[in-house]
Amino acid sequence: MSNKHSNIDIFGPTSVTGSSFNIRKFLTKMLFHWPLFLIFFGVFFVIAIFYLKYERPVYEIHAKVFIKPYHPTEKSPLQELNIVDDEKYQETEIGLMSSIPVIEQVITDLQLWVTYEQHTSYFTDKDIYSSTPVQFKLIKPGRNFSSDHLDILIKNKDYFLIKQSGNKFKQYSFKDTFVSGFGTWKLDTTGHLKDYVGKSVTIYLDNPKTVIKDYRDMIAFTVLPKSNDIDLIIEDEVPARGRAVLNDLLRVYMDASVQENRQSSENTLKFVDQRLVSITQELNNVESKYEGFRSNRGITEISNVSSKFLSNVQSTDNQLNAVNIKLSVIDGIERYVGSDQGAENPPAILGLDDAGLSGLIKQYSDLQLQRTRLLATLPENNPLFDPINQQIFSTRNALKENIKSIKAALITTRNQLQNLGSGYESSIRSIPGQERELVDIKRMQGIKENLYVYLLQKKEELSLDYASTISDAVIIDHAHNGPQKWPVSKSVYAISLLFALIIPTGLLIGRDLVKNRILSKSEIVSSTGLSVLSEIIFAENNNPIVVLNQSSYIGEQFRDLRTKLNYLLGKHEKGKITLFTSSISGEGKSFVLSNLGATLSVSGKKTILLELDLRRPTFSSRFKLDKTLPGVTDFLIGNATKNQIIQKLDITNNLYVIDCGTIPPNPSELLESEELAALLKDLRLEYDHILLDTPPVHLLTDAMIVAPLCDLTLYLIRQDYTPKKELEFVSELYQEKKLPRLNLIFNGIKSGKYGDRYNYEKNSYYTQYPSGFKSRIKRFFSRF
Repeated sequence: MSNKHSNIDIFGPTSVTGSSFNIRKFLTKMLFHWPLFLIFFGVFFVIAIFYLKYERPVYEIHAKVFIKPYHPTEKSPLQELNIVDDEKYQETEIGLMSSIPVIEQVITDLQLWVTYEQHTSYFTDKDIYSSTPVQFKLIKPGRNFSSDHLDILIKNKDYFLIKQSGNKFKQYSFKDTFVSGFGTWKLDTTGHLKDYVGKSVTIYLDNPKTVIKDYRDMIAFTVLPKSNDIDLIIEDEVPARGRAVLNDLLRVYMDASVQENRQSSENTLKFVDQRLVSITQELNNVESKYEGFRSNRGITEISNVSSKFLSNVQSTDNQLNAVNIKLSVIDGIERYVGSDQGAENPPAILGLDDAGLSGLIKQYSDLQLQRTRLLATLPENNPLFDPINQQIFSTRNALKENIKSIKAALITTRNQLQNLGSGYESSIRSIPGQERELVDIKRMQGIKENLYVYLLQKKEELSLDYASTISDAVIIDHAHNGPQKWPVSKSVYAISLLFALIIPTGLLIGRDLVKNRILSKSEIVSSTGLSVLSEIIFAENNNPIVVLNQSSYIGEQFRDLRTKLNYLLGKHEKGKITLFTSSISGEGKSFVLSNLGATLSVSGKKTILLELDLRRPTFSSRFKLDKTLPGVTDFLIGNATKNQIIQKLDITNNLYVIDCGTIPPNPSELLESEELAALLKDLRLEYDHILLDTPPVHLLTDAMIVAPLCDLTLYLIRQDYTPKKELEFVSELYQEKKLPRLNLIFNGIKSGKYGDRYNYEKNSYYTQYPSGFKSRIKRFFSRF
């Protein structure tokens, strides 16, 4: 008897490398569960159909606008450093477009706080913005306007019904006016009324403030790279409404832009109009005085000397008036720069021809406007304000310096003109009294006339500028939409197909991970470094002996195991003892032992099966033995002889069995007795093969007790049953040589279920006869 503790690898090399992903194995495993995937395909296909029916469509609407680059007349040092660029200007324009006043005007124009919906046959509501039969008209809003809805039924072209509490309807005329919590209102009919006779429509009224916030979030603004174009995007269920929103938004924005550009001209026109009213009154007074003086005094004309003096004085006065006007304008600009008025009231620059000053005022006003626009959408402490604040500070300082120098020059000019005028006045004093008085009146009349003409001329110039003011934006593309963005049938079906693949695959993988059981031969090889001697497929029937059917593949597997066992033990040697054990109970060691014993006996080998699982014996029930007969425990305690405990089985001619007998209180001590060694020695002389059935070795030490008496160990591992952690224990047994010539048998393999490369049933040489209905049902449900 050989007790050499080694694993003889005669059936292929052993791989100890880590397991890697095998796509063929994975697909085979998934295909085994095809009913599960088929169910998920059906479920998700139905879900996709319902989703396409119930999901509201989404269209993407685009519009494009070109923003003219911002190029002031004179650049400040910060602009020379490119701190404020066109991108910042575009962001400012986007801030204006998305500002609350602009969006609020769009909401009001299109009455977007009112939604019209119709209930469809698919238990959903359809937005009928483009084909609504009625138009809600709010005559006077209530104080506490809140969201509400109206359920109406169109009766005919003149009457409709409103749903009351308790599902009751009350009839009204389209001419009626109503007063409710949200204000005074009425319903006007549209051209689509005839299409909705007898149909119900729901009118939803939302708080305009909420709608403004929603649309500010819905509208996206994108600055196109390397251009001054801004792309406006909105998604809407009704493309006509989306187009209307973007088109009206651009209109309101451009009107606001024009209004801002006209603001400076408006302020100057106001100033001119005010001055004209004052000058007209003063001119009328002077002319009345002049006519009265001539008629009362009898003087019709002045002398040549007086005319000369008057001409010189009027010329000086005209120049002095122009200087005073400029000083008045300069004072207004100085007050504007020193105040916090921002961009709301830019000053008039009437009569100032200084290009540098005009450019700085325009630049300062534009910067203040940018800042005001940003304040509409951003908090004042936002970092985006830093460059604008720096630019405003720099421009304000430059303006102050420019104003200071211009003002000083104007004051000097005024003083010179005043001195010159004083000289002329001294000369006029030498003229006779009545004539001198007439000269003074003519002088004042000329001053007022010249000033009046000057202001009229400036008013015409400003009116032309005001009328020709255009927006800083140009519409490139009006609002337009493409095909429906979502849901798209192909995409929905593709996604449903993807989910139908991913979810069952995830369930199967997750189930395997949770169970953490051995599923494949490769897991055994990679974890233990041992080769698998034989693989036994799962037996679907409850027969203890399945090898007698010569046409079954499992019988062929046991015959293959018999051949390998004979090779390992020596074909012509007699009395070889083989130990059967496993890690835990239920791994099929008794089943494999019984069928291997039957296979050996059929080949003419005298074989005996010995029950050494003295705690939970199975031979009596498996082979239907008489439990009253003595067994191995009775022999070990001296209550029976060897011949009394050996029973012949009717399965084959050469198969014998020794049952457990009386279950002892001390099974381990009995197995250590000399009587067991003597019994095995005697059996070696009479039998070709002695097969020992022992308890699980990881639970009890019984197998290790009898291991020194054995020639070979067949260690059972069952697919989808044995925990993976047991492989470490198997490897430890082999490394420490605790069991003789340890060989592994992979039992209970369900062909194809876990991605086995070889489909045993389909590739069997033998004909597979159809199984019963219950067996087919059981096999089908095993695929889930």
